[in-house]
Amino acid sequence: MSTEPTTLKSNQEPGAVAEAGYESSPATLSIPDKFVRRILIAIVVVAACAELSYTTVNISAMPVFIRSIHLEDRWIALAAASFILFEGVLKSPFGVLGDRIGRKPLIMTGPAVSIVTCLLTPHIHNPYLLILLRILDGVGAAALWPSAFSLIGDYVPERRRATAMSFFNLAYLLGLALGPILGGGVNDWCFRHLAITFNQSKEASFYVASVLFLITTLVAGVCIPHIRDVPHAHPTVGESGLDLNSFRSMLSRMPMHLLMTFTTFSGIGLIMTYVKIFTLETFHLSETHFGALLIGPALIIASLSVPLGTTGDRIGKAKAVKLGIGLCALSYWILLSHFQEWSLIVFGSLLGIGFIIAFPAWMALVSSICGTSQRGAAIGAVGTAQGVGAILGVVISSKLYELPAMQIGPIPVPAHGLPFLACGIMLAISFLLAMTTVRDPVSGAPLGECATD
Repeated sequence: MSTEPTTLKSNQEPGAVAEAGYESSPATLSIPDKFVRRILIAIVVVAACAELSYTTVNISAMPVFIRSIHLEDRWIALAAASFILFEGVLKSPFGVLGDRIGRKPLIMTGPAVSIVTCLLTPHIHNPYLLILLRILDGVGAAALWPSAFSLIGDYVPERRRATAMSFFNLAYLLGLALGPILGGGVNDWCFRHLAITFNQSKEASFYVASVLFLITTLVAGVCIPHIRDVPHAHPTVGESGLDLNSFRSMLSRMPMHLLMTFTTFSGIGLIMTYVKIFTLETFHLSETHFGALLIGPALIIASLSVPLGTTGDRIGKAKAVKLGIGLCALSYWILLSHFQEWSLIVFGSLLGIGFIIAFPAWMALVSSICGTSQRGAAIGAVGTAQGVGAILGVVISSKLYELPAMQIGPIPVPAHGLPFLACGIMLAISFLLAMTTVRDPVSGAPLGECATD
């Protein structure tokens, strides 16, 4: 695929385009299906490699590395919080920047930054410098994800957008599931087969992650065309660009989208930094065994990701979000009350199934509520809500994890278990918000405006 800057032409009348099977919208007018498929395949590969890399570093490698260099557990939360904070806060401005300069430069720059940080991390034991490297990783992730999601919104017709997002979601989930297997497996293999100490083995997964980030950058550079003009090639009324006033107006029209995103990801943030360590200590597992526990759920989720990811296109995006979030909350609460190895596999799989129903529909919904000149900004704003929620959850979890066992009404909470209970509460609140506030966009709303709730 050529990597030269491209401008897609639109000399067809809307009626002719509709007869050819394409939607008459600024982002999809006169774009062949073959071209759409090529972009979708490229961005799915990039997403899979990138998420596998970020998960290997942040979820698998950093917690055990920080312990191996004898830093306090609070640095685990601080490292994660630094990454999430800068990723979340900068997603909005990077989303706006992608609207203006094109998606490809940002998709390439983000992973390229993390190649360097991963190579440096094993040689740095100063906690403040480690935090600085995680900040740089967060900046890179903020550059990557809004543009990656926006590419799908730019070129996939709205009627098929949830389906396209399901492929993206499959790549994302595979990276998320395989990161602990890869990171932990590499560390354990190096300890068994190389002449290094146990603590030194915890450095190995950073080098693997650097290779993955390199692959991500190369795939983006070779396979994603630098298309600058499509999102703005056919401006509609009211879509003359994104200034500060229109950005504020956009945010004011999607407050419940942002609130629900914030609530959901604050719950995720409460457990993300300590789930591996808590599971290792509770079941007395090796890193490899911990990763192996995720293989079953990962295969189940991967096999169902695309079929169930199309639910939003079949029953409506809002209904799919409600169904998926409800299944997530129910599965999590059952898992919380029966936390064993078998239940981690069974109800972890159900939780993942809820996610693959809700997430593609949610991102398709977000990508549809604004015109193309504001799409990157809208997705970036939702990304910022994710980041702010997650950072709050991480910060709170660093305090809650230190608390001893306790009894809260009829609920017994084991030592280090309070963040997991709090996560369940946030998921329940998120489900209530979904049921009462999430709606499909108003049919026929101008593309240059955000749909109201």
